Amino acid sequence: MAFFGFKDLSSLSSVDMTLYRYITENSEKVVYMRVRDIAQNTHVSNSSVMRFIHKMGFNSFPEFKSFIKSKTFHYKQNDKAFDFITKDNFPEDIGHTLKLVEDTIFQCDNVVFLGMGSSAFTAGYTARQLASLGYNTQLVTDPFYPLKPQLRNTSNNAIICFSVSGETTELIELLNDFTNDEDTTLISITGHINSTISRMSRYALTYHEKEYRINRYYDLSSQIPAMYIIEALVRSLRNQEI
Repeated sequence: MAFFGFKDLSSLSSVDMTLYRYITENSEKVVYMRVRDIAQNTHVSNSSVMRFIHKMGFNSFPEFKSFIKSKTFHYKQNDKAFDFITKDNFPEDIGHTLKLVEDTIFQCDNVVFLGMGSSAFTAGYTARQLASLGYNTQLVTDPFYPLKPQLRNTSNNAIICFSVSGETTELIELLNDFTNDEDTTLISITGHINSTISRMSRYALTYHEKEYRINRYYDLSSQIPAMYIIEALVRSLRNQEI
């Protein structure tokens, strides 16, 4: 009986369990009910309702309702924990930029996904999704990987760089090798439109999300805005394949 903090389940009768389920599933209504309202809705007697209330540790019905009200309000507050993202997390022209990126990838022979730390996992997920659609993808999580020599004799390449801050020094140094490469299009997915990586990119898919780090190096910034962009991109490319 986690809702009430009651743990002795063996002492509860079938009537008690009926009341428990009804109250926990309808707490927002119960706070405005009388004893007889609860009894009528659960098809039990008024005395059964009061016995249940006392068994849960309450001395009176008003005390019970006060607890239900505080508990319900607490759950409502916790619902905000799922308010991860809104349209305000993205610039107004995100759809237009996404379309340009989609068209670029559709014509590419090689698509390299680049990221470090938490962004590496996001980049890896995207690489796998596009590989499933038939694109020639590669994941690079080592900023010292010899990517320039590998792509030297290729064309129609795209490098998609993931970085929350857009200021990761190692990634910037790697991308520097491709800023004037006519065969490679730089695309970024970052949390800052004015970041160095965004400005280096031909197309910058950006979002607004507060960075959160602990102990300087441990990045706990949300990847959900980046995932929204990825899912929109994958969906659009998938529709082109149909």
